[in-house]
Amino acid sequence: MLLVLVDHLFMAAGLAERFPVVYDMGRLGVLMFFVHTSIVLMLSLERSEQRNSSDLFRDFYIRRAFRIYPLSIACVLLVSAFGVPQTPGGVPAARGAFQIIASLLLVQNVAGQLSVISPMWSLPLEVQMYMVLPFLFIFAKRHSTKDLLKVGFAAALIGLPFDRALSMHLVRGLGRLDILDYAPCFIAGVMSYRLSRNRIPSISSWRWPVAVLAIVSLYLLWQTVLPDPTSRMPAYREWIVCWILGALIPQFREMRLHWLRTASHYVAKYSYGIYLGQVPALWIGFTFWPQTANAFKWIVSILLLAGIAVASYHAIEYPGILLGKLVAGRFRRKRSHDAALLADA
Repeated sequence: MLLVLVDHLFMAAGLAERFPVVYDMGRLGVLMFFVHTSIVLMLSLERSEQRNSSDLFRDFYIRRAFRIYPLSIACVLLVSAFGVPQTPGGVPAARGAFQIIASLLLVQNVAGQLSVISPMWSLPLEVQMYMVLPFLFIFAKRHSTKDLLKVGFAAALIGLPFDRALSMHLVRGLGRLDILDYAPCFIAGVMSYRLSRNRIPSISSWRWPVAVLAIVSLYLLWQTVLPDPTSRMPAYREWIVCWILGALIPQFREMRLHWLRTASHYVAKYSYGIYLGQVPALWIGFTFWPQTANAFKWIVSILLLAGIAVASYHAIEYPGILLGKLVAGRFRRKRSHDAALLADA
């Protein structure tokens, strides 16, 4: 989240062109999230299976839909109504009806439409991976890490020619299938979960920040020292970095510093609101005080972003989470009731 925020702060301040490395930082933040979200959702599926394995898939889909859609829908409607810029530092923009509909449904990539705000580019990829994560969870439980690695390599073998064709613009509209570029990043998180199931962490937790710094440095140096001629980050570089991250996570013990765990908890809790609220917060912070110093604009933007994240969580996200649990629970109770009636008959 911090990597994405730094990228957007530099964009809002008009400094991104002078420091192009911040774009790679922001992209890396999203890729790291892809790995992280796969691990978290594997653990969530594990808990759901322990509660009620017969409704595993339905519970997962219902809960994820109520988790991701309410806030994204509210964001699309608000930024479209107020003409919020599409990117930090951009100018107010009008949206077309098809663009708004695609963003409401989170199918922008498939529909070939720009997201109403730039951070939303990753949400359709998440939704599309949600469809296969329960299958990968079942596979990971029943097969070895080596078998899961084969799945990862198969995804890479499919993704490599796709990425090459995409960079060379060989097929019109090929970008609608960009999930193929990112599937190995999500699978890295699944592999990390599989590794953690039969491994006791052995590396001290204080070394984890050093490992994260090394991963970030590797990614940024690779792109800076050996840039791709197409000005894109080749997919295989992203996959390698994500697989390194996924392989390292299960090796480290949990951090025990209370203040750090508490801070991490709150960042994770409000992360979705932080992610979607950055563009509106930076737009307000950098537009409405044009004559003030950038430092003041940064402080105002961050404080406003914190307010947006907290308010959106308690007003939209958390009620959506509760509603998802309620709907999923109602389906489970109906199934149990129907099974009881069938048994009595």
